[in-house]
Amino acid sequence: MNSLTDLEILNIITDDKESHSLQEIEQAQRIAEQRGLDVYLYVNDRDAYHRLSKIEKIVDHRASNKLRFINYLFDSFIIVLLLILIELALESFGSLSIERNWNNYKKFWIGLLMFAYYVIQEAIWDKTLGKIITGTIVVSEKNEKPDLSEILMRTACRFIPLEALSYLFMKDGFHDIFSKTKVIEEKTNI
Repeated sequence: MNSLTDLEILNIITDDKESHSLQEIEQAQRIAEQRGLDVYLYVNDRDAYHRLSKIEKIVDHRASNKLRFINYLFDSFIIVLLLILIELALESFGSLSIERNWNNYKKFWIGLLMFAYYVIQEAIWDKTLGKIITGTIVVSEKNEKPDLSEILMRTACRFIPLEALSYLFMKDGFHDIFSKTKVIEEKTNI
């Protein structure tokens, strides 16, 4: 009976009681408890149960630190590439005042570019170009699309000094913890 799916177990307990012995029903109930299946929700609101069961499948698929590191490297590469393109464009304008303004406020412009890079992509698609490469996506703690305030907090926390090193000591970095988001492996069947 352990090889049965969650839905089959729930059906034995609820809809198909007449087709099974008392011993089979009790065994199905024990398995449901072990798996943490919500029998009450299944009986009372099937649509909600199916939505939640799809969401809960995501929880177990948190992106590994290796995938997160690849995201970081790829996104950093794209940001550096964008900076090079901006500098080339500024040089082609040939205006000394524009170049001087760029150079005087370079840290500000780099920060603004990084902020825009993450906020725009994660707010629209829940992922950056790096996450597209690794098949990962940003979700809220409740496994839902993060709202704009969560994305803004997530992005702002990237500017905490040594924030990238927080992954050496914990599963989620500061920008995940403070924004109450996480990165998971995106599943195409959900």
